Amino acid sequence: MRKPLMLAVGVILTAGIVTGGLYWNKQRRLAATIQAHLLPPPSSKGLHPELGNRIAELNRRTTEGPNRVESLAELSSLYHANGYLSRAWQNYRILIELDNNNPLWPYRLATIVSNFGHLDDSVTLYRNAIKLNSEYTPTHIHLGDTLLKLNRYEQAQHAYQSAYDKDPSNPFALFGLARVALTQDDTKIAQRLLESARRSNKRIGGDLLADVYETLGETSKARALLHDVTWSSHVDIPDPWIDDLVSVCYDSFEVAMAGGKAGRRGNTTRAIELLKKAISLDPLDQNAHNHLAETYVAQGNLNQARLAYEACIKVSPTFDRGWAGLISVELKSGNQSRASQIIDQAIAKCPNSYVINNYKGEDLIKKALFRDAIPFFETSVRAAPEKAVGYNYLARAYLNLGENGKALKYLQRALKTEPSNPLSIKLITIFYVLAEDPAQARAFLRKAVLSPRISEEDIAQLQAMFDEKFKQ
Repeated sequence: MRKPLMLAVGVILTAGIVTGGLYWNKQRRLAATIQAHLLPPPSSKGLHPELGNRIAELNRRTTEGPNRVESLAELSSLYHANGYLSRAWQNYRILIELDNNNPLWPYRLATIVSNFGHLDDSVTLYRNAIKLNSEYTPTHIHLGDTLLKLNRYEQAQHAYQSAYDKDPSNPFALFGLARVALTQDDTKIAQRLLESARRSNKRIGGDLLADVYETLGETSKARALLHDVTWSSHVDIPDPWIDDLVSVCYDSFEVAMAGGKAGRRGNTTRAIELLKKAISLDPLDQNAHNHLAETYVAQGNLNQARLAYEACIKVSPTFDRGWAGLISVELKSGNQSRASQIIDQAIAKCPNSYVINNYKGEDLIKKALFRDAIPFFETSVRAAPEKAVGYNYLARAYLNLGENGKALKYLQRALKTEPSNPLSIKLITIFYVLAEDPAQARAFLRKAVLSPRISEEDIAQLQAMFDEKFKQ
């Protein structure tokens, strides 16, 4: 009994020595690789104290162990989330070598190199990530987007098709396939795909589908769609592998941007959570306060929006967007007298603001003080001569004063500035109807009919005015 027991103990000891040796050899290899390639940490000067401490601690754990790879992964995420992209880039390269079965590392590196314009490299990295995990849909979508930028249309179609095959209702796959179809002038196919995308997610593809309708001569469909669309076609696909980085971000701007992205996807609850985090990181960030207020407005919570706008102008009294938002909330709430008071306060703080001067002039027009409104609209035009809005307001003021020559001059300036501005087209059509000039009225009415930005209801009203005046 004693001899077999001794043999067994010997075998165990030998195995322990071997596995222990392998473990320490592996640790030495990891340490050598990391030591050779890890970039030095950034200066802690100016960093958020907690961020500086975490970077220092993770650098120490990455180089000293014992959990070097896990610590390097945390450090990489921290660098990526906080804008240290060259360090994140290098760390992901190390992780691809040391943790080569994890698709997260080539995927995240692909997003970084793509932003730096290295599209061919990002294609390779996305494909490597797909080999490791073909089930993560955003990889296929981003691969397709990158190939589309490279004009590699057949390959892009294959990438989008892979996502579509997994889920035929995926709006991002449908949108990508529609974009490929448009590069091949397959407008009808693009139409079908975009309509399917919008059935899955109304925020996807609206303005592009309106362009398709216009191309196909379906102006009424384009018009109806443009009056329904409040977001551009480009909404980023939900992407936890990237989106989750915000949890370790200490940059208020980046956190606020992530909040805006969540809002564009329709997730206002997440947007509010992130925007509040941005404000906690930098209480003086006027844009974060403003975006928070805008998100509350989108949510229909005007009371919270009011508080957020008030906080915004408190930290930045000359920030005209904050004032404009607060005025808008009061008007939406039906508080006209309160809105008038805020407009006066805003003008005192932002005397040259395009939007605030428009609000002040419009407030005076509502009180039939047309002559008094004119200087404010003139200030608006000086502040933003490239916008038609100020010229439109001036035209309305002069029309109410009976000074038709000046009104026409400003309408013509508005159309010269923005030839397709819907309000300018409507106003000048009405002007020529009232001036009893059928040729000009007919020409601008025709322009209104052809404009997808003017509603069917407005066109019907313009047509009725024209018929009443000229078809007796």
